[in-house]
Amino acid sequence: MNEEEIIEKLQKFGLTKYESLAYITLLKIGPSKATDITKESGIPHTRVYDVLSSLHRKGFVDIMQGTPRLYKPVNPELVLEKIKEETINNIKVLKELFLELYRSAHGEDLPEIWTIHGFENTLERAEYIIRSAKHEVLINTPFEFLKLLKDEIRRRKDIIFVIISNFDEVPEWLNRDNIILAKSGGAPWLMASWIIGDIEYALFFGALPKDKRREKFYSFWGKSAKLIQNYMHWFYTMYLDNSTVVKPINYNKIKKPLSLTNIRTLITVLKQTSLPKEIEVIGRLVETKEEVTLKGQVVSHEYTPLTASIVLKDKNGKEWKIGGLGSYFEDVEGERFILLE
Repeated sequence: MNEEEIIEKLQKFGLTKYESLAYITLLKIGPSKATDITKESGIPHTRVYDVLSSLHRKGFVDIMQGTPRLYKPVNPELVLEKIKEETINNIKVLKELFLELYRSAHGEDLPEIWTIHGFENTLERAEYIIRSAKHEVLINTPFEFLKLLKDEIRRRKDIIFVIISNFDEVPEWLNRDNIILAKSGGAPWLMASWIIGDIEYALFFGALPKDKRREKFYSFWGKSAKLIQNYMHWFYTMYLDNSTVVKPINYNKIKKPLSLTNIRTLITVLKQTSLPKEIEVIGRLVETKEEVTLKGQVVSHEYTPLTASIVLKDKNGKEWKIGGLGSYFEDVEGERFILLE
């Protein structure tokens, strides 16, 4: 990456061109006088003091008092971490403000399902789901569409993929340790497309469009934990259970701890390794809704179209029956499942 690209990216974080140039110069030459910064960077002498003062206020530069006064660049890792924290906090605040704005205008919460118009917009949403997922992505789609997600899938080595498609052979880019791959059954309805990320986002659409109809294509975008919980259930009971697993994950090579949000994903992974397995479960007691964190070993699991659960034995030998979100037969409603070994 050249300096022009770095300056362009720094400007996206609120620095001016001169401020970006001054910070880069200081990183190269170290603590310096304003005159040296001017000489090295080409920033006009009449502007350099204002630029350095602004960088100091923004946390990019420390001022070392003395004669002459020196300007020192703040460690880039510290600067970027601060920007990251501020950006995340700003996003959280904006989300709340947007929700309040929508409620005040419409008298209700944001809709749980949105209609997405256009094939390219649908593809962008599918890519976003893969980029933003923290734990797992479930995909059921024709290989024609799956190939369009190739680059995003290859970048994510830190999450679990469960992918169902109608491929003939397993391509190299899907032959990865963190991917469970299944070949879909013959029924046409099995090729409706679902792309689901954690319990956060879901995208659904039917048949792929012909080229001439791409601008008229539409899909459905969901962001509701209750809805997505049902989508995940359908993904497994309608699609995966009617498909043939042709490539399991390579459990021993996957980095631990491994965090998952869906009980059926957890059991699908456990089926491809041996028990017992050390696990931590974060969830709520079904009876009281009290938050609970349990550690122990998975000693068994149950998986049917109607129920999915594991049995966790804690260090005291007590056995807990744990299900997923919406559980009512089990002892614990699991929200996060963390495999430790």
